[in-house]
Amino acid sequence: MTDWLFSSGACSVAYDFDRSEQVRFRRGDVKAYLEEAPVLPGVWLYRGEACGNSRFGIDVEGDIPERGRIILGSILSSRGTVSLEGCDDQHWRDDGRFYVLTPIERRVRYQIDAERGWRTVALRLETEALDMLGSDGTAPDLVRQALEGNKDDISDMSPLPAAIRALGHTLLRSPYEGTMQKLFRQAKVLELLAHQLAAFGGVAEAGGLNARELAKVRMARDRLLFDLREPPDLETLSREVGLPAKRLNRGFRDVYGMTAFAYLRDARLDAARRALEEGSSMPLKQLAWELGYGQVSNFVTAFRRRFGMPPGSYRGQSVN
Repeated sequence: MTDWLFSSGACSVAYDFDRSEQVRFRRGDVKAYLEEAPVLPGVWLYRGEACGNSRFGIDVEGDIPERGRIILGSILSSRGTVSLEGCDDQHWRDDGRFYVLTPIERRVRYQIDAERGWRTVALRLETEALDMLGSDGTAPDLVRQALEGNKDDISDMSPLPAAIRALGHTLLRSPYEGTMQKLFRQAKVLELLAHQLAAFGGVAEAGGLNARELAKVRMARDRLLFDLREPPDLETLSREVGLPAKRLNRGFRDVYGMTAFAYLRDARLDAARRALEEGSSMPLKQLAWELGYGQVSNFVTAFRRRFGMPPGSYRGQSVN
């Protein structure tokens, strides 16, 4: 693509993906990687991760391509800001955001606060992808305009749908290598793209919730995360934060893209993933119990469904 600049504090490293598919950036507490790989004609896959408790920036110079381009991205974890030159900044303070950018002759800057780690999966589409999208008119008009080079000022963000979140985690940890990995990636990228295009016109953030209700939704989220083993049920949580149960669930859908207890399920599995990546020697049965699973088999099934492999296979893996 073009030159990328990774920075943390006074340290910065310039990189061009034409040299290699993956760049690693390490400075102090910051340990991150970002990978760019062509997958299909006109489609590139980006995968990125960083360890927790780190802050860094990524600047991308705007290309001057002869044709169009659009980024369809998923932020699986972290907080931060994405800025497309000439457009309003897009901020996120919670895990799970879907974003869309058209970086045509415009600089992009990502400011990452990886308090609990940073994980991202994104697709870059260029004009060649129009052939794959076909001419039946089902793809969003704005996507077609961007790929034709007629729309260069899209910068938007919305809650991350659960299906896109799950596919993002699957693409970060492929269970295959070699030719099988290539086929697996192509299949999952096509599935991801279908969900991204469906989510492109997503609902506006907050779905009509006022500032006070939003604060109560985030308070409920913090309460769920406080005790993953024995969290309150929905009615108890509703009483604790002072928001009716239906309204609370609606708020979770609007802010986090899922219900309150779908969010709890994902939080438990994310906690398990972090423990395994950090080298925890805790037996799976005990880990499952610590996270609120009565049966280890239920934990293993949920983990495999979310991350594409059982926890035993995942154990010991870490940021590349």
